[in-house]
Amino acid sequence: MATVTLTKVDKVYAGANGAEVRAVDGVDLAIRHGEFCVLVGPSGCGKSTTLRMIAGLEEITAGVLEIDGARVNDLPAKDRDIAFVFQNYALYPHLTVGENIAFGLETRRTHRSALAAALSGAAGARAAETAEIKTRVAEVSKTLGLDTLLHRYPRELSGGQRQRVAVGRAIARDPKVFLFDEPLSNLDARLRIETRTELRMLHRRLGATIVYVTHDQEEAMTLADRLVVMHKGKIQQNASAQECYDLPANRFVAGFIGTPPMNIVDGRVEGGEFESNGVRMPVGRLMAPRSCALGVRPDRMRLVRPNSDHSIAATVAAVERLGDRTDIALDSPWGRLLARVNADDAAHVRETDAVGVAFDAAHVHLFAPGECGARI
Repeated sequence: MATVTLTKVDKVYAGANGAEVRAVDGVDLAIRHGEFCVLVGPSGCGKSTTLRMIAGLEEITAGVLEIDGARVNDLPAKDRDIAFVFQNYALYPHLTVGENIAFGLETRRTHRSALAAALSGAAGARAAETAEIKTRVAEVSKTLGLDTLLHRYPRELSGGQRQRVAVGRAIARDPKVFLFDEPLSNLDARLRIETRTELRMLHRRLGATIVYVTHDQEEAMTLADRLVVMHKGKIQQNASAQECYDLPANRFVAGFIGTPPMNIVDGRVEGGEFESNGVRMPVGRLMAPRSCALGVRPDRMRLVRPNSDHSIAATVAAVERLGDRTDIALDSPWGRLLARVNADDAAHVRETDAVGVAFDAAHVHLFAPGECGARI
């Protein structure tokens, strides 16, 4: 296990016509021993670039990167004692499962000092290391349920099995830090759920330091000890997944974290009420008049009778029945709103129905104007 610390780290690329492209902008991040830290954000937010800088696959433009307290900015990737699990598995097609898992161990043995081997007897040392590698491969393959597949080739495996082999190759080396770059994106929905459960259980057994990148916020929330939400190269929030959901730091985090996303409406707050397009709703706090955005999670929205007090008149645009819950899209003076309600409460709701939409002021979030306006 190890700590990973980034201090004011930048990554700048040369763009067209000499313009600079700032992919990562002043990132400060401290990852603790044994922590499962997930970097999440939309495509192009800088999360994968940050991961690749930790790995040594991208040079750092400015700032300091430390692993276990040692500055590693200029240390080659092979000397950082990290393991990288790629999105596309990166397995060697001509090697069996067992050989792929053992590959990192064999490479490490190749690079060891010939003198050290000679001092203990070269042949004996090599035989001992071979036995040690076989034992390690057996342990890892059993842990990941691959022990019956050791003689197969990658082409003979399913996507989920290939991903487990890639993970096995990483953990066999027992590195200081594990880096995962969207490792589940090539799997189908059911297999993604199963594999992320396996990853969480594996982390609990290993107690390893893991830095994990994904654009899937549901995947991020289920895996993370700590969530780092990124946008346009900057960290927008660094907190537990639950805190990012319950207390989003700004409008971007509010809209990105949560499935379905938060309803966000631009308007103005005055005298304890929020007003947008002529419709007012109480927000439960007295504030000086100001422009802002109001946010409410879909599962905090309620359907009520049309023209009820403290409600918004709306028309049902679409109904998605999802078993125990129902998602209802609503057209209103506040634009398109989404409500997630109990299936029983929506049993008689039909498209084109006129309804009222309400929410409790206790569940309202207010944000300053702008794409990343801070929570008020």
